[in-house]
Amino acid sequence: MAFIDARTLPADSRIEADLIIIGGGMAGITIARQFAGTAVRVAILEGGGRDLSDTAQDLYDAAGATVRAPDNADRPLDDYPRNSRARVLGGSGMVWGGKCRPLDAADFARRDWIPHSGWPMSRRDLQPFYDRACDLLEIPHFDGAEAKDPERPILDIGADFMAAPVVFSKYSGGVDPAAFERFRTEFAQAPNITVYLHANVTRIGLSKSGDRVVQLDVACLDGPRHTATAGRYILAAGGIENARLLLASNDVDLAGVGNRHGLVGRFFQGHVTYSVDETDLVEGSALYLTAGKPMGRYLNPDRRGAHSVIASDLPGQQRLKAGNFTVTLYPTAPPGPKAGGRGEETIAVGQMAAKLDGAAPLLAGCFLMAEHFPNPESRITLAGEKDALGMPRVKLDWTYSTADLDGLERTAAHFGDSLGAAAKGRFCWPAERRDLVAISTASRHHMGTTRMHADPRQGVVDPDGRVHGLRNLHIAGSSVFPTSGIANPTLTILALALRMSDHLKRQMGA
Repeated sequence: MAFIDARTLPADSRIEADLIIIGGGMAGITIARQFAGTAVRVAILEGGGRDLSDTAQDLYDAAGATVRAPDNADRPLDDYPRNSRARVLGGSGMVWGGKCRPLDAADFARRDWIPHSGWPMSRRDLQPFYDRACDLLEIPHFDGAEAKDPERPILDIGADFMAAPVVFSKYSGGVDPAAFERFRTEFAQAPNITVYLHANVTRIGLSKSGDRVVQLDVACLDGPRHTATAGRYILAAGGIENARLLLASNDVDLAGVGNRHGLVGRFFQGHVTYSVDETDLVEGSALYLTAGKPMGRYLNPDRRGAHSVIASDLPGQQRLKAGNFTVTLYPTAPPGPKAGGRGEETIAVGQMAAKLDGAAPLLAGCFLMAEHFPNPESRITLAGEKDALGMPRVKLDWTYSTADLDGLERTAAHFGDSLGAAAKGRFCWPAERRDLVAISTASRHHMGTTRMHADPRQGVVDPDGRVHGLRNLHIAGSSVFPTSGIANPTLTILALALRMSDHLKRQMGA
């Protein structure tokens, strides 16, 4: 396997390839796999090693991160930029739970009530690449067949809500380490691929005219520094790091690379869950569902096979002037004393099985997710403080608007009304608006900071992922998402990476 520790190279070595990929995470590996065995020489520059390292993670320490929303107290999340990423071969795939779901058709649509919404492609356009991403992860295609299982019926509560399927892939360091080890290493057996570990890119060097990349500066922690050159470059370092490197590479243009219109780092979007914990004084967020239908589609604690979340559909979003919204169910413990022995555990399992097959009413815990609207004031900027490589640290202002919170509250209320009107159950949601930021839990999803748009005044990259104004720099990953939707971004990241690979292979004659 062509793995090289950049720390062992002589100082000032020159790394040369036809295509250089900055970042050896899920996007970078997926793209490299598409070029394996071709005549194109591919080099991946990965800042981490084969194992997670506190020293490498220190480079992700931020100068501050704060979540802000109207009517809510600001919430510092200083550890979030560090703890939500992994600087290691395989990237955040090392800690990803393997959860897969495509974006909904509504997520790609231009929605007049959501400023800056709309993708330069549709779900139908991306569907062939979603199918290929599913094949890569060895999961079923999302083609509607999963909705036709008579043993796992849909909970019908009206036209505004649908069952959105979710499946889990084994190709995750958090699910099947052995399988993921093969995923992140075997592709490098191809003779045209070289992976450089501990190779941190610290600058994207532009030509004097600023229209193309001519060189990358590469640094090793407490080690030598190198340069890297290629005909084409792909930046695939993650939703925060992509923006950081572009902003910090400001020796030719003070605004940074690709930042002619001041968009790099803006429109940061994240995914959070909202739930209320039960206390002696307050009931927790929950659903009480009447008997009559099995609920195995929605309650799937063992992760085997597909399951679904309850999601809002486009007509409901339009009527409520809201974004995407999901309700995820999870089993609660059966009533009575906690199981203390093998016999009581068996009884508990039997009680849950009876509820799942529809023989009895079901009390299930739940949490909500609501789409984070694209907002130019939600952004990543650079701070004066620098890391061990001399790179400026980031400051994250994670900002929500009044429209975000209004949409969440309207859709949650409508969901409860729909559940009751359909005589399917009741929804307990004792959340106060002033507490929404406090009760939220942040996911490891960073989107929007190098957004995609055909118009360079509205996006950093074009529909093929090429940086506007640069001939040979592309960006891969969720930083190019114009809107965040609700789905875990990994499957869409891979679908876009496959689409970009096809585009570049045609250009490069591979």
